[in-house]
Amino acid sequence: MALPDLPSLIRAELPGHAWRLLYLRYICAAGTLFGAFILTQNMGAVLDPLPLYATAAAILLSNGLYTAHLIAAGRKTGIASSDAASRSVALQCATDVFLLTLLLHFSGGAANPLMALYVGPILITGLLLSVRATYLVATLSGLFFAGMAILEYRSIIPHVPVPGLFSPTSYRNGPYLLVVLAAFVCAIALTAVISLVASGRLRLEPAATVGEESAT
Repeated sequence: MALPDLPSLIRAELPGHAWRLLYLRYICAAGTLFGAFILTQNMGAVLDPLPLYATAAAILLSNGLYTAHLIAAGRKTGIASSDAASRSVALQCATDVFLLTLLLHFSGGAANPLMALYVGPILITGLLLSVRATYLVATLSGLFFAGMAILEYRSIIPHVPVPGLFSPTSYRNGPYLLVVLAAFVCAIALTAVISLVASGRLRLEPAATVGEESAT
């Protein structure tokens, strides 16, 4: 995977960031398990926790695969190349978008406010990867979430309500879904653009500082 629009500093740090992202995903898996337990045991939510536990297990399984990939990529040199790390980060973010969609589907669908977690993978790609990768992850986020909401609305896939916590009928409310989807698309688009602008500004700051010092 070519990284033409990334500066050398970010390319050099990508292997370390790929490993840090793996550690973060372990924390997310633990948070999913803990959250499912709290929802069903302490908050009175009527919810089957098994799909949520299965999603956490999928996070752990994918983490194992990405760990093996990074180890294999760095077997000869001791550390994975920037290209291998870039592929790992991109695949991890795309996987997280898919698994988050499953998590939402099995815990209230479009009524679940945890849809805000989609900004995480988009921020990571915007700060670490290419412009194309950032827009791709943002597009996948929109397609997955909107697809889930529309399929549940059309009763093509079953809606999993969470009585006692989220409204059990909001997924059938057309105007509500339109507002939610519009707000969601705006949020992920702004997240992608802002993360790219921020990363671009930070990449230019060292050069600007050097220029100012040489001028003085």
